[in-house]
Amino acid sequence: MIGNPRTSSQRKLGVSGESGEPPEQPPIESENEDILALLVSEPHVALQSGQILFTEGDPPSCMYVVKTGALRIRSGGVIYEDVGPGGIVGEMALVERYPARSATVYALTDCELVAVDEARFSALVADAPRFALRVMQILSRRLRAMDRRYRPEPLVAREPLEREHRRPR
Repeated sequence: MIGNPRTSSQRKLGVSGESGEPPEQPPIESENEDILALLVSEPHVALQSGQILFTEGDPPSCMYVVKTGALRIRSGGVIYEDVGPGGIVGEMALVERYPARSATVYALTDCELVAVDEARFSALVADAPRFALRVMQILSRRLRAMDRRYRPEPLVAREPLEREHRRPR
């Protein structure tokens, strides 16, 4: 085990469903298989169900890729997303270099994660451009989901605005 996923094992969040059963292991989404393949031989961080990986406001040091299990991303009472195998969390720390985590992430199930620090992230971007593209796609999808949350009515396509001073052809 490497990294320091909130070493205090006492800090756990309730994660069982209404039936009292732990959530099922989500399947690996096909678009996430590429990320897992790039990191298959990397050492992993083990996280127990309910254990907090990082808390909103924590200083960031790396992002994480889920090898097995499921994580939940939340801020306050708002659940942003559940992330399964091949998914990533904490990527904003490396892309944006902001000094604090923007959300809390904890394990819904027992997990194995790969920690990706800034040096490894830069190497992956240089060596496997599809990795960079996948991170951008995830960021874009999450931004659209947040946009829909705060602007629930769909965007309506409209005609481009006419320019006032248009020259005749």
